[in-house]
Amino acid sequence: MKISLTILLAIIQAPIFCQDLSKKLDNYLSATNRRNKFNGTALIAYKNEIILYKGYGFKNKERKILNDTATIYRIGSITKSFTAATILNLYDKGLLSLDDPLNKYIPDYPSGNKITIRNLLTHTSGIPEYLFAKGYDKEDFSKPISIERLISFFKNGPLIFKPGEKMSYSNSNYILLAYTIEVITHKKYELVVRNVVLDPLQMNHSGFDFKNLADTNKAFGYNNIFKRNGSIQFVSDSSHEVGGGSIYSTAMDLYKWDRSFYSNKILRHQTYEQVITPFKDHYGYGWFVDTAYGRLNVFHGGGIPGFVSHIQRFPIDNLCIILLSNNSYCDLNEMGNKLAAIIFDIPFEKAIY
Repeated sequence: MKISLTILLAIIQAPIFCQDLSKKLDNYLSATNRRNKFNGTALIAYKNEIILYKGYGFKNKERKILNDTATIYRIGSITKSFTAATILNLYDKGLLSLDDPLNKYIPDYPSGNKITIRNLLTHTSGIPEYLFAKGYDKEDFSKPISIERLISFFKNGPLIFKPGEKMSYSNSNYILLAYTIEVITHKKYELVVRNVVLDPLQMNHSGFDFKNLADTNKAFGYNNIFKRNGSIQFVSDSSHEVGGGSIYSTAMDLYKWDRSFYSNKILRHQTYEQVITPFKDHYGYGWFVDTAYGRLNVFHGGGIPGFVSHIQRFPIDNLCIILLSNNSYCDLNEMGNKLAAIIFDIPFEKAIY
């Protein structure tokens, strides 16, 4: 009788606990919106239950259209987790080795015999950032660019360190991974990612060509939406960010992405274990891997003109925090950590909820 009563009380208390937690999370995010810090959509799931799923602020400030759960955002560098998973899916199928040298896929790449696929995945190649390459700023970012032309901007530049020696975050690495995918599959990078990840997970509101996307759910991107003159940002053609920042998505689609890591649908379990094993400077394969509040913390952010994004996963605790914003002026990493602190009931400085 006592055991049955204990179980009954647990069943009754669980929804109350989630409701209380949801209210605290919403209070915090509502406060950040009032304080001109967050404008976007949040999805937070804990122990297989979505406990907060809501839009904050404006999708289109000029027309007074609010963000909601269906709003579509550019996710910037979170794209890298999809590129890495696509490479690792090819690895699981025996179509490549992580120790393959780059010159196996780009025969004339300088130092390509010293740079491996693993170096590209973990930003340990020594290849410099293409965004700062001489002449690239003269490109017309509104028009499509070929992946070969993108590579030409950094291909012949010197390495900034010996491959494997250290880690330096560089989008160039993921352009080369996207090209490698095309060489192996003989298909466009975007099509392979769709076939390997987006379609199997039914991520039906995710894709690549945000500039030409005709969808009323598409958010306008702002430099600082809270300022009177916080201008709408220019939208570049996504081919300029191929492999490293070209995907658009929704909060729910990214939650489907999170859920896939608890199954073997995209990657074998052994391969996923490599994904969340940090190589140098807390970077695994397409994800930062560290600890927060004494727990395994797997996360990635993204920033592209007019948009910032953040996905934070505590796999052992089965917690996922997704924050998508159409306002460049905000620190989603800090917000993610504070939301996690609320959930774990851990005090943090300057709480504003």
